[in-house]
Amino acid sequence: MSFRMESGFERLREAMAEVFSERIEFPLGSFVTVLKAKMTANTAHAAFTLSVMPVSMEEEVLKTLERNMRDLKDSLAQKLRLRRIPKLHFMFDHTEDRAAQIDELINKALAEDRNANHD
Repeated sequence: MSFRMESGFERLREAMAEVFSERIEFPLGSFVTVLKAKMTANTAHAAFTLSVMPVSMEEEVLKTLERNMRDLKDSLAQKLRLRRIPKLHFMFDHTEDRAAQIDELINKALAEDRNANHD
């Protein structure tokens, strides 16, 4: 992937993050971060990877995005000066959640090992 494409994707990610902060009211208690963004060469589709904390609020966040889709598209097109408004796709990143689960399993195994060695 070229540097130019990556910087364009970064610009897209930043623009959507701005739209979220300026235009979207997410459910109380949720924290949404735009991690990645990509757009097809013909600007027909744009995909965003989001992190939602707590993970249990992902469905509510997605419903909020769907309810505000027209405003999201218009605001994004305006910020990026796009002639064609892309179809927006949202995915969720679970890296942090998985890392916490692995950390918990490691800590549990270490505790069990310590207990076994003390017996």
